[in-house]
Amino acid sequence: MSKKRFLSFALSILLILSVLTSTALATGETSATPESVVSIQYVYINQASTSLTISASGTATVYGYVQKTPAGKNIYLTSTLQRYSNGSWTDVKSWSKSSTSSSASILETYQVSSGTYRVETYYYVSGDGGYESDTIYSKTVTY
Repeated sequence: MSKKRFLSFALSILLILSVLTSTALATGETSATPESVVSIQYVYINQASTSLTISASGTATVYGYVQKTPAGKNIYLTSTLQRYSNGSWTDVKSWSKSSTSSSASILETYQVSSGTYRVETYYYVSGDGGYESDTIYSKTVTY
């Protein structure tokens, strides 16, 4: 194989790999992570998740969770049950938790009436060099 053909072949392979990588990054499909679990690429935060279930009798179960890395020091977590009404989300009930252990979670129940609901979970982890925070949302549930 001539040098010219070899270079052409090598450049073609690099181009294909570049397109595949760009496509994966653009679609966000780099792993099969469940929708309610967020794998974080932070210094202080390792993982966060939130979910909402509503039973047949109208009992909403609200869940929020955050796990810190060893570099994280303090965790603050708030999960808020929200209801969709008149084109916007309104807060129904909030729960908060602070911790210095490796993780913090909120697991609460609340009686709801008919409507469409979601959970908004805000988490904040501080460390020696600063802090990291984010807000995630559960799937919507209609009761």
